This record gives sequence, C-alpha cells and structure tokens, in this order.
Amino acid sequence: MAGRLSSPRFRRRGIKVCLLFAVVVGAALVSIFFWNTATIVETPLHGKADVYVPPIPIKMAPAERRAVIATAALFVETAVRREHAERAYELVGPNLRGATTRDEWREGDIPVVPYPVDDARWKFDYSYANEIGLQVAVFPQPGANVRPAVFNLSLRSVGAGAKRRWLVDSWSPRGGGGGGSRPSRAEGSPFRVDLALPPRASTSLGAVWLLVPAALIALALLVPAALLVVERVRWRRAQRAYDESLRR
Repeated sequence: MAGRLSSPRFRRRGIKVCLLFAVVVGAALVSIFFWNTATIVETPLHGKADVYVPPIPIKMAPAERRAVIATAALFVETAVRREHAERAYELVGPNLRGATTRDEWREGDIPVVPYPVDDARWKFDYSYANEIGLQVAVFPQPGANVRPAVFNLSLRSVGAGAKRRWLVDSWSPRGGGGGGSRPSRAEGSPFRVDLALPPRASTSLGAVWLLVPAALIALALLVPAALLVVERVRWRRAQRAYDESLRR
C-alpha cells in the first residue's frame, strides 16, 4: 500500500474520487434539508376554501321513520302515480319543485318520473342528520305494460324543533328491476315498510364436495401403501424362489 501511495498517478486518482464523492454527498444533503423550503399557502380564488366534511350516519327514532315513510308514501301515491299530484306540492323541497306552480302539479306537468304504482316497498338506504335516502320498489297496476322497478328517493329536513319535517328532494330510477312477487296490501294502504330483495345465492358448498379433499388425501396415502405391499409380495416371492434354488 505504501508503494501505491508513493505513486503520483494513484494519488491524483484518489483525490478525484474523493472530490466526486464529496460533491455527491453534499448535493444529497442539500436536496434533503434545503430543497423547496418556501412556505406554500393555497389561497382560494373567491375567499375561503370549501372543505368537504363527509356526513355522519345517524340512527333514526321509530316515530321519525314512520313520518318519513308517510311522506314518501303520499308522494308516490300522488306525484308518481299522477293522482291529485297537487297534493304533493307541499311535500317536495325547492330542489325538486324548482319554478313549477301548484297548477302545473295539478295538471301533472311536474319534474317527477311517473309510474303506475299499485304496490310499493321501502328500504332505508342511508340516514344522515339532514338527509335520508330510500330505495323504493314499485309494482305496476294490473294491465300496465311496465315491469317492476326500483327508484331512489331522497328527503331533506327543513325547520327545527317541533316544526322540523322532511321534504322529498329527488326521485330517480335506480337502474334495476324490482323483481320478486307482488306484496300483500297493508292495513288501509298498499304500501309496506320493507323492500323485498331477491334471494341471495347460497355460497356454501354441498356436503358431497366436502368428501373430495378427503378422497384425495386417502388416494395419496393408499397409492404408496399399495405399491409398498406389491413390492413386499414380490420380494418375498423372489426370496422363496432363491431359497428353493439353494435347496435344490
């Protein structure tokens, strides 16, 4: 090593390698500790930024659930079925009502998808402090040339305290058929507070399929055992033949 250090060429190469290593280390340290040290402040174009806060699901009291279903049922019976649709004028909020008048609702010229409802079933889709979503399965009147369908119905709360009530905010097709059998009529009303969902396909395997792994395991054990027995029999036969040949 002393001989190598005494070489001017070796010393020059060592100095170059050390300088290159120092530059690389220095650049890495600068990029880690001093790169992009400016304080970034995002300023909205029109004042304070809107921060989305996801709504928190709540559990509704039975009385409030009944009130929501009553409002939704009356809306379906009148606005959706187009029978005295003006009665639903006070049941809808500004988002659904828009600039329409009560006279327009009486004539049926309203922004509500019609359906010849004979029976309906309900399922609570979600419930927040100021918004509730329902799935509504509707069944057509006899003779109507339409299939059962499922709609999304949302309601928003207005007022506070004892004056708080729920108004229909939107009504739109869900995109899937209602299916299932026609529900029986409830007491005094064709609407029931449930939603008949199609039976869920069973994902459990039959008892016969449980025998397949056991059969494979047994086969894996029996095959080597059978080969061993056959080999043992053959060895004994050969041994007896050899002993017989020696006696002769």
